[in-house]
Amino acid sequence: MKLTYVCFEGTPEELDASALARAVLQQGSAAVDAARKATVIVADPDSDEEVDFGWLVEGDVPGVADEGQETVKAQLAFNSAAQQFIDFLAQAASWENVGVHGIKRHTWQEGEPLDYSGYLRLRRKGSQYGGFVYAFPSTGVINFRLRHSDEIDKLAPDANPVITGHRQYRVNIQIRDEATLQQALVLAEGAYEAT
Repeated sequence: MKLTYVCFEGTPEELDASALARAVLQQGSAAVDAARKATVIVADPDSDEEVDFGWLVEGDVPGVADEGQETVKAQLAFNSAAQQFIDFLAQAASWENVGVHGIKRHTWQEGEPLDYSGYLRLRRKGSQYGGFVYAFPSTGVINFRLRHSDEIDKLAPDANPVITGHRQYRVNIQIRDEATLQQALVLAEGAYEAT
C-alpha cells in the first residue's frame, strides 16, 4: 500500500509501540487508485478518542502527473465524494488524447512545475481551445466548457448555470454521489466532443 498523506504525532517511543503505525509502515506497495475513510487513533496514551482526518487516497490519482499527486491527494482528503471524483478523473482521462494538467500561474517561469493546488484542467491534446473541464478536487465541483441550455437540464438535472467567469464555461456540477458522477460524465463527454 502506498500512503500519501499520513500524520503520526507522538514521541518516537510511542510511535514504535503503536500497532497502527507498524501495520501502516509494513504494508507492501500497490496502486489501488481508491479513497477510503481514515480514522486514526490519537497518540495520547490517556485518551480513547478517535480523530477523523478525512479521506486517505491510496495509489495514484488517475491522469495527474507525479509532480501534482501529493497536492491533489491532500485536497481530496476533504472531499466527501473523493472516490466518485477519482472515478470521474479515471474515466475522463482515459478518453483519446486527454491530458490532466495543473495550471501556470501568472508568475510561472519556464522550468517550474505546474500548480495543482487550486484545480485541474482536462484538455484534449491538439485542441485549439483550453480545457474542456476544470475540476476542483477539494469540493468535487466540475466546470464544463458548455453553455447552459434546456438540453443540459434534461441530461444533468443537478447541473447549475454559471453566470460569472469566462463566457464559454457556463455549466457546473458538484460530484456528491454516483448519480451526480454519471451526470458529470455525460456533460464532460459533451464538452470533450465540442473541443
